[in-house]
Amino acid sequence: MPAPTAPASSSAFRNAWARNGLAVAVYGNQIYAIGGETSQGVTGVLERYDPETDRWSSLSPIPVPVADVNAVVIGGKIYTPGGRLASGEVTNLMEIYDPLQDNWEKGSPLPVALSAYALAAFEGKLYLFGGWDGEKIVATVYEYNPEGDTWTARTSMPTARAFAGAAPAGGNIFVVGGYDGQRALAVNEIYLPERDNGQQVPWTQGEPLPEGRYAMGVASVADILHVIGGVGNNNAALQSLEFPPQTGIWQAFESPHPQPWSHLGLAAFGTRLFIIGGDLNAAPTAKNLAYQAIYIITLPVVR
Repeated sequence: MPAPTAPASSSAFRNAWARNGLAVAVYGNQIYAIGGETSQGVTGVLERYDPETDRWSSLSPIPVPVADVNAVVIGGKIYTPGGRLASGEVTNLMEIYDPLQDNWEKGSPLPVALSAYALAAFEGKLYLFGGWDGEKIVATVYEYNPEGDTWTARTSMPTARAFAGAAPAGGNIFVVGGYDGQRALAVNEIYLPERDNGQQVPWTQGEPLPEGRYAMGVASVADILHVIGGVGNNNAALQSLEFPPQTGIWQAFESPHPQPWSHLGLAAFGTRLFIIGGDLNAAPTAKNLAYQAIYIITLPVVR
């Protein structure tokens, strides 16, 4: 497709190439980093990071190397649909990883090949929003049910876009930002899966981002959306943002790096956010930064 607080602490990849467009997922107090693109091309590398020991270990690579992908955990398995192949073509493969067995299996393929989509897990199902189908940017929404290994088309987004971010918060799924083929978007569209029944409208408009961006990291910590990095409509670094659905207001917080950072992996781990890989100042990076997103303060009991 056309090219579109608390201080952070840092550590580095131990065994991986610097890469962008990778997928990250959290399972069993470990962070998994899947695929992406290095300076050598698209890779299938899979690595696991242990935040307690600050160590990376190599695991079985994804069978078909892909970039511009995302991943979610449902029922103890990691689901990675679609992606961009080394050839530049887009795939409809569904690759499923079992962390306990360190092996991959294939699920039902996507109804259409897609990359650069937004992805979220919600109440035991996977929801995939928009993306690039190899010819155009789309607004389609697909729901995947692991129990039946089935895909179902749902009500399309109001806005077609690729490289958006999605995360659940407040009982809904927020799909923010993205690229429409010409510019970075500031849209914030909220999806309510229980309303997608053919009788109600499942989409509402939320407070837009302060400025357009795409290829950023989006994750929810303590039901608060966090947006880090991305590409805007100029070359400047973008401010990190948080969005409590209760207030409906975007608020800036300390950015992890003063230079532009995009196409990164963002993982919510307890009260922390881990920013992994991506393009930093227009070059692939192997950085791994931890940000303490939420502080828990214990007050003494006065008797």
